[in-house]
Amino acid sequence: MAPPPYGYPPQYPVYQPRRYSRASASVTLPIAGVALVVLGLLILPWQKDTWLYEIATGVADTGPHSFGESYVLFLAYPSLIFGGLLAFAANLDSGVFRWLHFAFGALATCGAGTLGVLGAGIVAAMSGEGQAAENGGAAMGVLVGVCFVVFLSMLGFAFLKGLALRIVGGLMLLGYGLTSALGVVSLYEGAAAGPYPSAFLPALGWLFCAVGAFTGPKYEYR
Repeated sequence: MAPPPYGYPPQYPVYQPRRYSRASASVTLPIAGVALVVLGLLILPWQKDTWLYEIATGVADTGPHSFGESYVLFLAYPSLIFGGLLAFAANLDSGVFRWLHFAFGALATCGAGTLGVLGAGIVAAMSGEGQAAENGGAAMGVLVGVCFVVFLSMLGFAFLKGLALRIVGGLMLLGYGLTSALGVVSLYEGAAAGPYPSAFLPALGWLFCAVGAFTGPKYEYR
């Protein structure tokens, strides 16, 4: 068969190679980073004979009164799950880790939102009419709005790929590290004895993960 005239599309499909990511040596950065976070949060003490779970238990009994206490009660342990998935999603450019991050985030967001709305509803119902009831209704509206924004943000992150994923993921991991460091500083501000260096291991681990995210995987076309 004669070839088509010049300028015409070919009469057979043209194969377009696709880009695939594969792990590079930089995957050691999130591995080491998550290991440091695990050591700091779960294994090593933050002060003499004092571990994070003991601090969180004490804060839960009295309620948080500072950013540091809020960090150990609400953010420290969840950050291990979400930050770990985020670190490997960004470093490997992996759809599996992106969607796992979204799945866990969606479950946590919906669960926290549901509990918060129920709590605010109960408070509003017990308050009857008046300013307290109006405040409870406003709190429910704000909580639903915040949960919806967080849900959409996690969904949008799940669709990121390539350079955009690595940049956004790296910046988020830097935020994890900054939050961890500020939380420890706030927790021990004014205390007679400061924290052990192991309390700052999570912040160092998130820094490792951020560098791994910016570095990214190797790409090949096939």
